[in-house]
Amino acid sequence: MNPEIKENFDEKLRLTNVEITKTLDKQIRTMLAEHSRDGMLGSGSTIRKTMDLIEAGSSNLYQTVLDHLCALTIDYSPMLETEIRAVAKSAHDSYKEVALDRLNKSTVVARNPQLYERIMPDVKSGFATDMANFHNSLNIAIIELKQKVTMPISTKVIWSMEASLILASMFIAGMWYKDPGGNYEPIVVGLALVIPLLAIFARFSAKKT
Repeated sequence: MNPEIKENFDEKLRLTNVEITKTLDKQIRTMLAEHSRDGMLGSGSTIRKTMDLIEAGSSNLYQTVLDHLCALTIDYSPMLETEIRAVAKSAHDSYKEVALDRLNKSTVVARNPQLYERIMPDVKSGFATDMANFHNSLNIAIIELKQKVTMPISTKVIWSMEASLILASMFIAGMWYKDPGGNYEPIVVGLALVIPLLAIFARFSAKKT
C-alpha cells in the first residue's frame, strides 16, 4: 500500500475510534441513568447492554474500513488485502482496549465485578464474529478490484459495444413507439439477437484469463 494512503487510513481510523469512544461513553451514561431510574442498575441487563453497545462499536469500526477503502478507490495489489487487515487489526486493538475498560467499569457499577472474567468468552466471541464478517466483506471488495484490473481489453471492448447497442435499441424502440408505421421492427429484432451474443462472448473472454 502506498505510504501516503496508509497514513490516510491510519488517521481516518484514529478519528473514527475517537468518535466511536465518545458515542460509546454517551450511550453508557444514558443507559446507566435509565437503569438507575428504573431500579435496574444492579441487574445483569446493565452488563448485557454494555456488551451490546461495545459490539455495535466494533462493527461500526470495521464498516468504516470497508467504506474508506471504497472512498479512496485504491488500485489492486497482491498484498492489499493483507495490508488492510493489518491496519484494521491495529485500529480494532485500540478500540478493544478502551471497550474492555468500559465493560469492566460497567460490572463494578452493576455491583458484579466478578462477572467480568466470566463474560469475557462471550465478548471475545462477538469480536471474532465481527472480524470474520469483516474479512469476508473485505475479500469480496478485493476480488472486485482484482477483476477490474485483470479484465482483458477484448472483454472491455465487448462490454462497451453491448452497452452502445442497448442504448441504440432503446432509442430505436422509442422512435418506433412514436411512429408505429415505421419500419423499425427488423432493426430492433436484430439488435435483440446480437446483444445476448455479445454478453456470451464477454463472459467467455473473461473466463480465459
